[in-house]
Amino acid sequence: MHACGCSATIRLRMAAHIVVIGGGISGLSAAYDVNRLLPDAQVTVLERELRWGGKILSETVPLPDGGACLIEGGAESFVTRKPEVWDLVHELGIADQMRLAPNAANGTCVLDEGRIRRIPLDPVTFLTTGLLSPAGKARMLLEPLIAARRDAGDESLADFVDRRLGREARERFIGPVLGGIYNTDPEVQSLLTTAPVMRELEQHGSLVWGSAVRMWERRSAPRRPAFISFKHGTQALTDGLAAAFGGTLRAGVTAEALSRQGGRWQIATSEGASTLSADAVIFTTPANAAASLLAEVAPAAAALLRTIHHNHIGTLSLVYRDADLPRLNLSGLMIPRRERRPIDAITRFHAPNPRVPEGYTLLKVFFGGGDPRTAELDEPTLIERVGRELDALLAIKAQPVAWRVYRWHSAFPQAAVGHLDLVDDIEAALPAGLFVAGAAFRGIGVPDCIRQARAVAGRLAQPFLKR
Repeated sequence: MHACGCSATIRLRMAAHIVVIGGGISGLSAAYDVNRLLPDAQVTVLERELRWGGKILSETVPLPDGGACLIEGGAESFVTRKPEVWDLVHELGIADQMRLAPNAANGTCVLDEGRIRRIPLDPVTFLTTGLLSPAGKARMLLEPLIAARRDAGDESLADFVDRRLGREARERFIGPVLGGIYNTDPEVQSLLTTAPVMRELEQHGSLVWGSAVRMWERRSAPRRPAFISFKHGTQALTDGLAAAFGGTLRAGVTAEALSRQGGRWQIATSEGASTLSADAVIFTTPANAAASLLAEVAPAAAALLRTIHHNHIGTLSLVYRDADLPRLNLSGLMIPRRERRPIDAITRFHAPNPRVPEGYTLLKVFFGGGDPRTAELDEPTLIERVGRELDALLAIKAQPVAWRVYRWHSAFPQAAVGHLDLVDDIEAALPAGLFVAGAAFRGIGVPDCIRQARAVAGRLAQPFLKR
């Protein structure tokens, strides 16, 4: 009797077919974990593009002298405070491809009423900076005396910073930094979705005491660098997942319609006669794309998904000869929306950074948040417009020797206050066997995407493991 039960379980697992829609970091992470948890199931990943990785994209660009520059379409590095990338890299056996990445905050400036000011990250710079008035500095120093909020309710990033550090601190540099990182307006962005670590620190009584506790805890934790990247680009992470995945990868295939027949999900694809029959489906696309597929089978969930706004986002990476540039004493420049510029931020890479050869500088310009129209410009117009900005802000008049443009239209999610409650409602409205994961849901960073994708894979696998 016991042997028959095992055989039935094996047959059920072999019959199970799981489809993941979207081949970015979320989709690949989810598929990898489903494949690991249900080794006898068939797992298929559909990706409309001809490449894997989504916004994780690395390209080696040749330079006129025969050298090359490593350009990233998306993230250049990952924070290890969130352990998901670090853990996955070691699980995949690609730790030898990692390298130490510098702290991106060091040397970062903010544009303040047309003037470039360094962000104060140490006591001396804080006391001498012209970015804040004496009253603004005094208000920040009062932070340890401000009562901590103890409830679990959400609030905007702006409200949190105003409450703890003062309005001037938010308007002058914390808001521009957070808004630049998340390509959003701090006055509407959810704290609990975007920066829950802020609330966690506050639970110690203040941000100061919370940071001190974190530093003490790190002394006894396993030592690891604060930031990591990869020798040949961050695409090593998604390439590693794709290589380790034991299922079926189908690039250049779009999921076009979803229906329910015979107790299974039917997925019509762009390959015409090709229809996939699945026991469960994980959507890792932007929320607006998932809403279109779910409109017929889960109209309530689709309606909620449509309320998640998505911004345009893009980057223009420009490589210059050092000899053609003025002296640039910064590693990055955050540009608040109040400055009314067509670009959102600039990051600078130069030797000894290994992605850039000696004698060259790489400037990565972010656009699409403050002025969505910039993301819609054709490439020559975009390069000309950005060139004017670099001249006005940094006195750069030279022409780049190489460049790359990457852009994603209506693909960067905005999480308003109460976003996590909205995600709970979306998940509750989904029929059994349908799941969502990705940047539009429980965190926008790569570690967040890995965490929630693997959690969804675990929830999906439970009913099959119990059979």
